[in-house]
Amino acid sequence: MGIENKSLVADQEPKSLGERLAPFLGGGFFRPLSRPTAAVYIDCAARLTEAADEGGQIPHAEARLLIHEVMLQHPNVQLDEDEGGQFRDLNQRASQFFNKLIEVHWLEPRRVSLDEHYVLIVPALRQLLRLLRELAENRPAELKDFAATLRSLCGDLQSEGALDPNKLGPEEMRQKVKDLLERGGRASDQMHAVETLVLQHSTAQRTSVSAQETLQRFLVEFHMGEHMVCYDALQEAGLLPRLSVARTVVQDALNDPFTKKRLADGLGKHLMLDPTAAYEEAERWLIRLEKQFATIPVKQRLIDGRMAEFSRLSAARYTYQTEMRGRRPEQVKIYLDEAARIHSTQSFADLANESGMSLLSPNVEVFFGGDSLSRPRRLRPPVNLGFDKPKSETDPESAKDEIRRRNLNVLTPQRAVRFVERHLPAKGTKISTEQLHVVIEDDLLDLLAVLAFDRGASGSSHRTVRWRIHPIRHDFGVEPERIPRDPEADRLVERFTIERIS
Repeated sequence: MGIENKSLVADQEPKSLGERLAPFLGGGFFRPLSRPTAAVYIDCAARLTEAADEGGQIPHAEARLLIHEVMLQHPNVQLDEDEGGQFRDLNQRASQFFNKLIEVHWLEPRRVSLDEHYVLIVPALRQLLRLLRELAENRPAELKDFAATLRSLCGDLQSEGALDPNKLGPEEMRQKVKDLLERGGRASDQMHAVETLVLQHSTAQRTSVSAQETLQRFLVEFHMGEHMVCYDALQEAGLLPRLSVARTVVQDALNDPFTKKRLADGLGKHLMLDPTAAYEEAERWLIRLEKQFATIPVKQRLIDGRMAEFSRLSAARYTYQTEMRGRRPEQVKIYLDEAARIHSTQSFADLANESGMSLLSPNVEVFFGGDSLSRPRRLRPPVNLGFDKPKSETDPESAKDEIRRRNLNVLTPQRAVRFVERHLPAKGTKISTEQLHVVIEDDLLDLLAVLAFDRGASGSSHRTVRWRIHPIRHDFGVEPERIPRDPEADRLVERFTIERIS
């Protein structure tokens, strides 16, 4: 008798996912999704599902007509022979494709009478289409519900008697845990979607063609994306501490044998399991629920790393596009690519005595052989930053002359104020380097002092004079060749405007 009970318990153990899907796998239910014509199969299933009546059935002739219309929308599809590829007539192809849908058990034929033939949409096909629609939908739009999902999860678990076996019956406990698992799984999927979106931005950033595109994606598109909704919900809404408290509630339920017993009673009655198998299934449910709450903070830390990596990638990409890559290297690359194409069977040694193409870039030399090896760098001699010793160390007049001479080249706020008061006598006036005509070196040092400081005390009135610099680089920062330059004291200076504000 004991042996029979043990064998009965073994037969009632829950089957694995693969075992439960075995009937579908053996019948070829998922085989159309792996074929080159998968899009046709899916579109046919969607059209038939929409046209089916309340009972999920559709007349035989109407089903073939809808398949014919779908195949007209895919004129370039290549059908295999078992799908009707050997026929030239589209009606014959549609009939063969219709038979294929019945063969893979997406449709079930139903005969009502001698002259009434229907096909039934199998329930599994509706579930498959629902899953495919979720994959094809705009996932970022669903991230807006992330905060509400987490808030409802935390609120339910933090409420009084959330998983209390003394307040919930077996069926109520099962429904409660099942609902928590579904919402927790949806929140975990949304976190995975956030990481996927960040990785997509990183992939697109690696292929940016200009510095302007790099800045646009980094400063605008990335920080305005829907993925920031989940990130802000965790960082700013204070959900991380609440998730920790909710996880503690689940852990207490997992360690409470009475809670697991109450859940096992509900699962045993619903799934028709024996007490031992139901108790093990209840433990699996609670362990999976606790893991879902533990995964969200871990995934949030991983997303932090991804976002930091995206910032470093954007900075490196922008530096490469603005500083390391210019017009002349691109010209050299075009020249070398063309030379490699024309002289693909020759070496540089063979071309030494031949006249080459005209260079697209001036002052360029092409080295080969030993001359192409890296040359040792010539170190610059160290700069002596110390004061030169006066002619006579005991002569105080020489020291004073040296100090006076050096003070003439020091940039000070007083020097900047003197320049501003001379060129901008009133508050609110402006002047551009296009209007300035600096000739002597002393005036150029005054202009540099204006750039180094933004305020200073007036020597005449002892009031503070303030000014502001408006560089034209702000408008053409990613296009340096468009920045105008003005001659000042035999030097070219990028154009900027000085505004006196007090």
